[in-house]
Amino acid sequence: MTRAEAIINVPFDARLLDDGGKFPAELAYRSTDPFAVVIRFDVGNGAWVEWVFARELLEDGLRRPAGIADVRVAPITHAGETVVELSLSSPGGHARIGLPRWAVRAFLRRAAAAVPCGGESRHINWDQELAPLTEGGPLTGDGPSISG
Repeated sequence: MTRAEAIINVPFDARLLDDGGKFPAELAYRSTDPFAVVIRFDVGNGAWVEWVFARELLEDGLRRPAGIADVRVAPITHAGETVVELSLSSPGGHARIGLPRWAVRAFLRRAAAAVPCGGESRHINWDQELAPLTEGGPLTGDGPSISG
């Protein structure tokens, strides 16, 4: 069964928590990639930076500190306002970004309406995902063959 793709975008102003500067950002979700969320940041001059991470990490980070490694999410109070802190690390540096709680909640609510949590695998086109593995012919289940 083919489903129509749901595309969700929630724009908002994010804030650098270390210096307070605001900038445009957007959370994006596609039902054809149901486990992932994308956050985009306008870094000026028409350039945007994107990070992709698990929807479940954003859901967990709305309620409690979550994540390890390069992406961490946690609810915090900053300048008297409840925000969702997104901490991003890369070889190029580290940023602590405050996302408005309302934007994260609205985004997750819309994503769950499109693809309920726990039902993500039903929205994956498995034939398309497995095609690169089968381009050499059908899979037989016989394992690799050795020619000599």
